[in-house]
Amino acid sequence: MYFWKLVAEVIDKADIILFIADARMPELSQHKDFEDLFSRALVNSETPKEKVLVFNKMDLVSAERLKELKKSFPEAFFVSAINNLGIAELRRYIHILGKRMKRNFPKIGVVGYPNIGKSALINVLARRARTRVSDKPGTTRGIQWVKAGSLRILDTPGVIPLKVREDELALIGSKRAEKISHPDKLALKIISIIKKDDPVILNKRYGLLEIEIEKEPWEILEIIGRKRGFLSKGGVVNEMKTALMIVHEWQKGKLRV
Repeated sequence: MYFWKLVAEVIDKADIILFIADARMPELSQHKDFEDLFSRALVNSETPKEKVLVFNKMDLVSAERLKELKKSFPEAFFVSAINNLGIAELRRYIHILGKRMKRNFPKIGVVGYPNIGKSALINVLARRARTRVSDKPGTTRGIQWVKAGSLRILDTPGVIPLKVREDELALIGSKRAEKISHPDKLALKIISIIKKDDPVILNKRYGLLEIEIEKEPWEILEIIGRKRGFLSKGGVVNEMKTALMIVHEWQKGKLRV
């Protein structure tokens, strides 16, 4: 509940709220609780507020997938905070909103799940590294103010809704692989996602042949483990070590869709 109080405080203080989601998991990385908080803030606020949906990690989806996402979310912005893609367009839109709202120094709130890229986005919007960035969920511990020219940006810790399952959190990088109960099941899910969306990635990343990619996810997991040399005594594939490696590579953006 502490995190939600901080989010509510940011929404209350901000003029423009950027809600950051993961382009690889567009539906999963959004949550209704935020929408409810924002709606209540609009009702109770004496000043207007604007919400902007921003999908980060656009560089981790294929051009075809990105085209579909833009069609599904026409009002959203697509960026890669790490590679500085789409940032100039987002920054221009924020300034336009600020002028429409007659704010000389608009306050920008930034909210989203842990490790979704909020701090990285703030840094690139501010054109300098002012907030701590890490691939470890939960780096930001409290509200931080960042001055970026005429903008005043508020950062919050990542929000974890209570109803979200741990495997869903891990899929968007909000829970570390070592902290989930069944990383092997999650690895199989990741393999299934890649196999469906862009199976060539399995060849590029793990050297799988076409005939190997056509196998079931659990068989692919074993093949990857064998190719990486993750073997226990007797030449048996260490499935848990292989699974953790796959989840880590997904969370670090080494696996695309």
